[in-house]
Amino acid sequence: MFSILLLYCLFLGTIPALAETGGERRLSPEKSEIWGPGLKADVVLPARYFYIQAVDTSGNKFTSSPGEKVFQVKISAPDEQFTRVGVQVLDRKDGSFIIRYRMYASYKNLKVEVKFQGQHVAKSPYILKGPVYHENCDCPLEDSAVWLQEMNCPEIIAQIQRDLAHFPTVDPEKLAAEIPKRFGQRQSLCHYTLKDNKVYIKTHGEHVGFRIFMDAILLSLTRKVKMPDVEFFVNLGDWPLEKKKSNSNIHPIFSWCGSTDSKDIVMPTYDLTDSVLETMGRVSLDMMSVQANTGPPWESKNSTAVWRGRDSRKERLELVKLSRKHPELIDAAFTNFFFFKHDESLYGPIVKHISFFDFFKAKNIAKAGQEFARNNLMGDDIFCYYFKLFEVSIFQENRRVTCSCTCPQEQIIFHLISESILI
Repeated sequence: MFSILLLYCLFLGTIPALAETGGERRLSPEKSEIWGPGLKADVVLPARYFYIQAVDTSGNKFTSSPGEKVFQVKISAPDEQFTRVGVQVLDRKDGSFIIRYRMYASYKNLKVEVKFQGQHVAKSPYILKGPVYHENCDCPLEDSAVWLQEMNCPEIIAQIQRDLAHFPTVDPEKLAAEIPKRFGQRQSLCHYTLKDNKVYIKTHGEHVGFRIFMDAILLSLTRKVKMPDVEFFVNLGDWPLEKKKSNSNIHPIFSWCGSTDSKDIVMPTYDLTDSVLETMGRVSLDMMSVQANTGPPWESKNSTAVWRGRDSRKERLELVKLSRKHPELIDAAFTNFFFFKHDESLYGPIVKHISFFDFFKAKNIAKAGQEFARNNLMGDDIFCYYFKLFEVSIFQENRRVTCSCTCPQEQIIFHLISESILI
């Protein structure tokens, strides 16, 4: 009889979870909880998402997975014959789930259904009264204050306040002349101007290919909300540029990196930003998928610190030497040598790369990384950070932003494709 029941449960994709005490727990669709920005029509993200928390019939939340396929999710447009929406259910292995979906068209309304064994969960079905826009819809909201409220953006982001405190006022005309002269020969920079919700660009330096990542987030923002008029320089390199100890004659440079010894204005890194924009697209490693790949159970994780990378700075050499001295505490090894001489007697052999998900086999990395990702690095957090960064920046500028643009014939095709204009 038990075998028949087990086969039946497997067929349905639902197996009741066992309590930590060994007794059977029954999941309650009525008491389980559903929430998140993906249930609001006005929160436009490349991949919208919401959460499910499994709760049992006694009202207690599950703290381990009740089963990867216990919930069935269907998203449809009631007014359309076909709905072009991709859906993924991500089991976070702690009793909660991320449901994410990417839209490939805009709809008047959307219907979100979540079921457990044929029964609606929580307040399902959820109706998103539209229009409900997809990522590539050029449909900016004119009132940025309303957009910030809909996105639930914080009023103040401490990191932005700290970074911009070094620059109480700036003169864009002066910066446009000084920054390229100081950094443009040996570094890779982009001079961006946002004017009337259009993106204008002028590059400095030889290797400027990484500007595609900055272009992408700016264009995505201008499709969603009317951006403030502002201009700024972006460092396309791996290291911060403004390293003057004094605050005199320093230049505001927006960078994907920073340190306690530099004064660059830090933005979310390009690979994180790209993973947000391309979630459920060409990117498979993002801040949602990693939450569903957190490695073995906590008690099975190891307590050794883990590191892999190349020899891009001296401190890494010391770390690997320390690992070889204390292998029971640190597992650190080089995957490549480029900057320094490889002395195998000091640093050991070069090792193969390991999967990103293997890092979650370590307790400290897994716990800190998972909590930080959940609280700070979801898609709406990234969009809020960029917008607030540019919004606060405009108060430092002491003149109105103007742009004298040319669009040579050979650049018109690029303009049509990317919605950018080069100057």
